[in-house]
Amino acid sequence: MRLSHLLLALSLGLSSLPALADGLRFAVVRTSGVTTLDALTVADGSWTEKVRMNHMAVLIQHHAATLLFDTGLGSQAEAQFRQDMPWWDKPLFRFGQVSPVRDQLAGSGIRIDRILLSHAHWDHASGLSDFPDVPVWAPYAEIDYAHIATPPAVFPSEFSASTRWHPYAFSPTPFLAFDESLDLFGDGSLVLVPMPGHTPGSVGLFITLENGRRYFFSGDTSWRLKGFSGPRQKFWASSRLVDQNREQTLAQLAKVHEMLIAHPEITVIPAHDADAQDRLGYYPQWVQ
Repeated sequence: MRLSHLLLALSLGLSSLPALADGLRFAVVRTSGVTTLDALTVADGSWTEKVRMNHMAVLIQHHAATLLFDTGLGSQAEAQFRQDMPWWDKPLFRFGQVSPVRDQLAGSGIRIDRILLSHAHWDHASGLSDFPDVPVWAPYAEIDYAHIATPPAVFPSEFSASTRWHPYAFSPTPFLAFDESLDLFGDGSLVLVPMPGHTPGSVGLFITLENGRRYFFSGDTSWRLKGFSGPRQKFWASSRLVDQNREQTLAQLAKVHEMLIAHPEITVIPAHDADAQDRLGYYPQWVQ
């Protein structure tokens, strides 16, 4: 093959590959927080060290849509908590002052086009009531779980008959450590992966920026980055209370642990790890 023909073939091949979205950016939106004991969050943790835990959402601006990955605590969180949280569990799940995503976005001109749930637990879906007209994307298994799970995991007041569920299935397309994936826009910038265990349809989200930096929002498979080293599950009592399948959860922890050994450049952000989220900053500060 002549060199000119080879170069032409290579250029055509490269042009057919999906390009990462120009101008993609995201921001962590902190909606509330609490301080608790390290030992209550991870196995073999310290009973004297205190750690900060956040309730958060991820605001993502892609040229095709503006998304929320989880909602954090919404404007009705305190009323939902009073109504649906069993009294004996209230001390375990207390939270601080709430700053809903909806209120933080007020006056910004930002309009949410879709919400992606890492899972349906109350502290991740509390804010759905603030965005009643926005489609809520979740795997079939998680939507089923949302309809049958009970407090303290899922609150009836989180959802309504008008919740605009958008079920989806994963394709048998491997992505890094995962055997299945869903490339939301076909450009590799936003890729969902299944992480069953904490709940039947828990998912993680990879965000890959134009410059190649990659972030993995891992939901509640581990509450803190510390859990992926070892790996280590949550404190046994916490895990029994919140992890729907502990063996599957441990398998997901091990998968992410091995992925980080192979790809230490990936930044993993668990849903409640304030220290990991502090390093990114909070809305209106963008990562891009």
